[in-house]
Amino acid sequence: MSTEAHYLRALADIFNARSESVIVGIGDDAAVVSHPKGALALATDMAVEGVHFKREWSSLHEIGGKITAANLADIYAMGGRPHYLLVAAAIPENFSEDEIKELAEGIESEAAKVGAHVIGGDLARSPILTIAISVYGEVDQPILRSGAQVGDVVALSDLPGASSRGLELLLQGANDSRSSEHRYPTVNYSKIEKLNASLAHSLTDVSDGLVAELESLASASSVSIAISSELIATDIHSLHGGEDHVFVGTFSQLPEGWIEIGKVGEGVGVTLDGQRIAHQGFTHFEQGEDHQ
Repeated sequence: MSTEAHYLRALADIFNARSESVIVGIGDDAAVVSHPKGALALATDMAVEGVHFKREWSSLHEIGGKITAANLADIYAMGGRPHYLLVAAAIPENFSEDEIKELAEGIESEAAKVGAHVIGGDLARSPILTIAISVYGEVDQPILRSGAQVGDVVALSDLPGASSRGLELLLQGANDSRSSEHRYPTVNYSKIEKLNASLAHSLTDVSDGLVAELESLASASSVSIAISSELIATDIHSLHGGEDHVFVGTFSQLPEGWIEIGKVGEGVGVTLDGQRIAHQGFTHFEQGEDHQ
């Protein structure tokens, strides 16, 4: 069965940028291109009603904020700083002006947390609500998934799992404060902004689940990553739940305020207490899955 990584590799072959201005192309959290005053970090993300969110669970303000947070996190995961956003939305026929405003206010409120600005976009009609956001930022020295080094400390900015636990509660009918982290995840922007980039050899956000992202770092860097159950909760949510937008990376030394969970070694793959572990959560390209 084809996976998201399989599709991305195929697309990378087609869209393989041959311009000297492209520093990082398809395959990381964001693309990076050079320009006369430095380098730009660029990322885009799409959310589809019924796949990424349900309107019976989430307000339009929460939906707008959640999608914006996902995009901003991608720029920070490259060691960058987001500045501008373009927003394209396909809206249902019966969408009112007040509903459009509520969605826009959710986007604006999240962007304002980091001083970013929406500067344009597009509107179209669709049977279901679909939102695509592109974010543009700047980066001095990109922090890639491929930079992990043997001997690095593996660390998290915060513990993951809250969004996945929230989704489980929503599926059980508990649409209250306990499920808020799924409807609108909190991103610790101040912690990632304070990160000393010179300590970071590799970095990504945990949008697809911790194990999945560690697998990506290990594969891109041709190393193994060993994590310990003594350092992190090992329930299904912490290891495999997505959409938290906390950050995980490998570092020459543990950054202040970050949580050590393991070490980088020689070899391949990800292990938990010495045993190989593989991602067990959602992917968009496996049939029979649902994800809101």
